[in-house]
Amino acid sequence: MTEARRAQVDVDEFVRGLKALPEFTAQAVFDYIKTHPVRAESLRPYLLFSPASYTRNLIFKDERFELLAIGWEGGQASRVHNHREQQCWMAVPIGKLRNQNYRVVERNPAKKTCRLEESTAFMITPESPAEVDQEEPVHQVQNLAEFGQRAVSLHIYSKPFDTCEVYSLETGSYDDVPLYYASEYGKLCAGEQARRAD
Repeated sequence: MTEARRAQVDVDEFVRGLKALPEFTAQAVFDYIKTHPVRAESLRPYLLFSPASYTRNLIFKDERFELLAIGWEGGQASRVHNHREQQCWMAVPIGKLRNQNYRVVERNPAKKTCRLEESTAFMITPESPAEVDQEEPVHQVQNLAEFGQRAVSLHIYSKPFDTCEVYSLETGSYDDVPLYYASEYGKLCAGEQARRAD
């Protein structure tokens, strides 16, 4: 393990480094996140968990990219989804996650039906960040119960988007779904406050 890989940075410094990249290319961002792991303690304002679902917590957003901390309880998983043809990189400063990619075998936009099959799968750990495969961007992220712990992942989306296509393996269908934040810049969003007050 190199000295560069061991030198952790606070999340604010991480954001400054991303903003300073002259080009937001797949390779440039991936090289950056590999050599600038985020210190877990600096994520404290963005560590939000819910037994109902994983939480999306906005850290930074501009016209070029957004950075989210996603909080995962044990056993939680995202739905199978895409990224609106935008790029996505993932790092896991706390815990570990499994990523399952899917190949779209058939897709009928008129009927909103599809058929998917599993393709590659891999682990995302503090030592092994990942990027979404632009050739197979449909995937699912899982904090498997057998891992036995919470996890926090950092997701960089370029450019930001507020809806995605979600796929149902059971019904062979897909649909557009809006995306929400549980918190923004360390403060609970109104919808999340109301839900937690119930």
